[in-house]
Amino acid sequence: MARRRKHSLTEIRDMILDSAEEIITRDGVDKLTARQIAGDIGYTVGSIYMVFPSMTHLITHFNASTLDNVAARLTLVREQEAENKEQCLEELAKAYLNYASRNINRWQIVFDYRAPGNVSPIDIDWLQQRIDVITRQFAIPLHQLAPQRPEPEITLAARSLWAGIHGIGTLFLIGKPIAATPDHLNDSGILLVRNFIRGWLAELPAQ
Repeated sequence: MARRRKHSLTEIRDMILDSAEEIITRDGVDKLTARQIAGDIGYTVGSIYMVFPSMTHLITHFNASTLDNVAARLTLVREQEAENKEQCLEELAKAYLNYASRNINRWQIVFDYRAPGNVSPIDIDWLQQRIDVITRQFAIPLHQLAPQRPEPEITLAARSLWAGIHGIGTLFLIGKPIAATPDHLNDSGILLVRNFIRGWLAELPAQ
């Protein structure tokens, strides 16, 4: 693609991430190279590294964008299903699993990507902060179901529930139908949520 005009660094950054998304979605992260991105956007490989010091930094930014998209989707679902808390949690599980199944390559590298050994590790605070936003969407309806529970218990329950849902998605993605076949992915998530809620509420002291 010929370069038509001079772009700002912010514009080039967005072009790089858009190209990376297209390549990863289509071919997987193994096919992502600076040379291919440079060809796609009409800039040199050196221009890529002016914006991102390494491909690891680029993928980190891409993964952060993926988690932001997941969080935005879950927030919308939670707000739409605010009236029925148990239904809300089921819909959150379905939304998370649906995103994973429809964006397999994009979703999988968030948790599977490992930087090459010669690249300095990147602070993973960005990952935990975004996962906290995701688990908070589960914590809000859980708190409303059991407002007497202390906040640390709510947080632990939300993280545990999300981890179980994530595990179903992970097994599905790697082709292990132990947890769920494609036709029963959402059913497995709903079953997990219903039994989790039943057991968690049963632990509450009698009023």
